[in-house]
Amino acid sequence: MDKKFINQLAYAWIPSSDNPQQIVAFQKFVSCLMKDGKKQKAFSLASSALDKALKKLSVQSKEYICVSSMHFIVEAVENVRPSVEVRSKKIAGVSRDIPSLVSPKRGQGIAIRWILDSARGRKKTASRPFVDNLADELVDAYLKRGTPRQKRDSLHKAASTNRAFLRYRWW
Repeated sequence: MDKKFINQLAYAWIPSSDNPQQIVAFQKFVSCLMKDGKKQKAFSLASSALDKALKKLSVQSKEYICVSSMHFIVEAVENVRPSVEVRSKKIAGVSRDIPSLVSPKRGQGIAIRWILDSARGRKKTASRPFVDNLADELVDAYLKRGTPRQKRDSLHKAASTNRAFLRYRWW
């Protein structure tokens, strides 16, 4: 475990028996949420949003769902993570969208940014705290719905539409 994670793990509710990969995904989520170097504030926002999301999920579902908090956030990000993207390349004076595969690490970062942007967008339209908006977005991502999931589906659709230009890929 890296030294930078010890500060949060010392007093946090994260059990040490969790999968280290899940803990790293949560830390990536916290790092993307952080603004102006205030990691402690981002960590408390993420942890309280995660707690509220788990409560909302148990209320929304008819049957009892027992999900660990780390597994919940990893699954929510995985449901939104794109596997392909389109990049623009100018060919014979015409810009073409060329589909390409996305590495899992980059896809995870894209998914986290989409979830956070969507939560911030909800904050502008609703007069609710950011924690509630983030919890709603996490629940929507876990249940495979919401704005980030629609972004992912439209990106996949654009990639499948432009698969004829796959031969122009140079990377």
